[in-house]
Amino acid sequence: MNNRIMQNRTKMFGIIAVIGLVQFLLFSTIAMFFYSGGTSWNKLAEGYTFWHNVMSDLGRTVSYSGLSNTISSKIFNSSLMIFGISIIIIYLNMSKSFLLSKNFVSIIKIIGIISGLGMIGVALTPDDILSDEHMLAVWIWILSLTTVLILLIVSKVIHQIYDSILYVSAILLFAVLIHIGQGLLDMWSPTVATTQKVVVYLNVLWYLLISNNIINQNKQLKKI
Repeated sequence: MNNRIMQNRTKMFGIIAVIGLVQFLLFSTIAMFFYSGGTSWNKLAEGYTFWHNVMSDLGRTVSYSGLSNTISSKIFNSSLMIFGISIIIIYLNMSKSFLLSKNFVSIIKIIGIISGLGMIGVALTPDDILSDEHMLAVWIWILSLTTVLILLIVSKVIHQIYDSILYVSAILLFAVLIHIGQGLLDMWSPTVATTQKVVVYLNVLWYLLISNNIINQNKQLKKI
C-alpha cells in the first residue's frame, strides 16, 4: 500500500515537472512579444530578435533600447524560476530504475539540484542590475548540467542502455561544450545567442524525456 502511494506521488511530481517545463516554453515565448527592444549589438533594434537577443535579455529590467522592460522581465523571470524548481523536482524524484545504479543516481541528484538552484539564481539576478551575480548563476547552472550529462552518459553506456535520453544527452552535451567554449573565449556575437537557444531548448526536451521516465518508472521497476 505504502509502495503504491509512493509510486503515485512520484508520478504526480513527474507530471508537475512537465507542466513546469511547458510553462517555461510558453511564457518565455510570450515574454519575447513584450520585450522593449534592442540588442547588445544594435540598441535601435525593434522588439526581440530571436537569433540576436539572448534569453537573459528578456529578464532585464531595462532593455538595451533604454526602455523599461518590466512586463517581459516579470513574465520571463517568473517562468524561469518555475523552470528551476521543476529541475529540482525532477532530480528529487529520480529512482534507481533511471540509471540502474544507486551511486550514480545519488551523485546526479546532488549535482542536478545544484543546477536547478543555479537556474533559480539566474531568474533572481537580472543581467542589467546584477551582472556578476547573474553570470555566476549561469556558470553554476551550466557546469552542473555538464557534469550530470557526462555521468548520465557514462552510466547509460556502462549499462548498455541506448535510449532516446542517451542520444539527446550526447547532442545536448556537445552543444553545451560549444557554449562553454564560447564563454571561456569571451566570444559575444549572434552566433552565441543562437547557440544558447539550441542549448536551452535541447535542455527542455531532455528534461521532458526524463520527466516521462519518472512518470513511468514504476512500470520500469517491474521489468528490473
